Amino acid sequence: LILSTDESVKPENVVERIRKLPNSQDQIKLSTDPLECIGYAYQIHTKYYDTKVILYAHGSAELATVPNAILKRTEGILIYFDAKDRSFLERLPAYSTFVQQHEIEFGILLCSTLQESNTDGITYGEAKSQCTVLDVIELEPNVEDTDEEVAGVSEATGVDELIQAMHNYIWSNVNIHRGNRNAATNDEDSPTLLSPNPAEDAGVPITEEEERIIEAELNGFERLLTEVMNFQPNTNNWTRNERLMNKQQLSISLQISRGMLFKHLPRFFPTAGIRLYATAEKSALATLRKKTGYTFANCKKALELHNNDLGKAELWLKEQAQAMGWSKATKLEGRNTAQGLIGVLVQRNVGAMVEVNCETDFVARNASFQRFVQVASAACVRHLEKVEADANLTKVGLNSEALKQIVLEDGKSLGDHLALMIGTVGENASLNRAICYKAPDCTQLTGYVHPAPIEEIPHDIPLLGKYGSLVAFKSDHSTAQEGDDGQLSPAQVARKVCQHIVGMKPERIGVPGKDEPATDKDDETCLIHQEYLVDPSYTVGEVLEANRLHIVDFQRFECGEKSKSEEQNVRAVSN
Repeated sequence: LILSTDESVKPENVVERIRKLPNSQDQIKLSTDPLECIGYAYQIHTKYYDTKVILYAHGSAELATVPNAILKRTEGILIYFDAKDRSFLERLPAYSTFVQQHEIEFGILLCSTLQESNTDGITYGEAKSQCTVLDVIELEPNVEDTDEEVAGVSEATGVDELIQAMHNYIWSNVNIHRGNRNAATNDEDSPTLLSPNPAEDAGVPITEEEERIIEAELNGFERLLTEVMNFQPNTNNWTRNERLMNKQQLSISLQISRGMLFKHLPRFFPTAGIRLYATAEKSALATLRKKTGYTFANCKKALELHNNDLGKAELWLKEQAQAMGWSKATKLEGRNTAQGLIGVLVQRNVGAMVEVNCETDFVARNASFQRFVQVASAACVRHLEKVEADANLTKVGLNSEALKQIVLEDGKSLGDHLALMIGTVGENASLNRAICYKAPDCTQLTGYVHPAPIEEIPHDIPLLGKYGSLVAFKSDHSTAQEGDDGQLSPAQVARKVCQHIVGMKPERIGVPGKDEPATDKDDETCLIHQEYLVDPSYTVGEVLEANRLHIVDFQRFECGEKSKSEEQNVRAVSN
């Protein structure tokens, strides 16, 4: 299925670039409905298998208009977009959901050239952070240092990279060549396990010597394959020419090993077995992608390295993501992180408010980033649960370094999880600060974020917003339930005060009879003398007195604001 959100590029243009044929050739009628659907046949032919893929160019970028008959047959999706149009980022979550709901395993975002800066358009990091289930390929990438390339050894780029990705995918109708057993060039010096007549191999027991030979070749091939897979991360510090020369040597070794392997494998695995293995691999790939959310290429690599063992492949993916996350975090360290989210969580007598920052607002809306903020908020609550409560309110501030050291239930620190998230979203991010309360029996806690969630959020799920407040209060009421006359309960009033604190930015609570109101009401920074945001005809102090509430302490966070105090990791007790 091929879509285009760029009015200047039609899906049919993408079809022509892939097939390198006029669209008038090899057309296939996909339906007999009045709304005729035309597909374009594309033959994938490699040394070891053949398959035919139908490319369907849909005339609209709206997913709801794709015919059900096409959806049922769709195994892959290509979405072309204009990298200079930043509004495309708003559509990405919908495309991601569509791919997951319809279990489409092969998906790629296509564009001409991604931008270097988000002021010019969409960057690679933004595209990946908004949609982790789709890969991104530039059809016309900027190529640098072409004079240093060794002829015939350059990596596939542009349309060739897209075609290579399509060839690497295991389509459901793949046909393994029955002539594979003779496809490899014979090596006169190597032993062979095959008889001149293939039929003579049927039913003949496999000897220990044959098992030893094939096991040795498999181990050698696996080592080479691992070296190839790790080539890029292991050679980041090499020069371009050094990488190309080493890659050429690897290619020769891999070709020889592959020839040996395919010469002997048919003795152990008939063609039918290979066909079944391809089906099993496809199923495992779908399961792994759905479970982890990592890209098709990474999941395929993990399964190949671990013989389709889902458990080992998932563990390897997490380890690689962690390592790549730390590497990415180190490279991006120092880049400005002015955007982000505030997380607020109150559970019984413990509450926490955390600020996590990122570079752009697009990443702040990313699901991976939001999950991390929720994890950090919950981790702070659990961290304070271990602190012994005082007779008064226990108040703990945590700075960036203190937050990174908090260990989660999986044994990893928040710093480890931060690095993992950075590797996923492709932007710098930071744990900025946190404030935690632990209240004695006579004190209650409540919190608020803005913008407030549209739907009711369960109490054990952290609230997320650009602004947040945390309030500790005491009530003279014997119950915290809503009254029979419909009046707000003390807890509900306290939550309204939280909302007021976010909107009006008070700097202190104030003491009645001691702190005088400001001459200009707009300059008032004392909470009890400010006009109540919900009803300006009252002051906050009057509302508190009428509801027999006493504010013990409050804290307000605004995402990206400069901290007024450096005492973020000092334990303090509020009277």
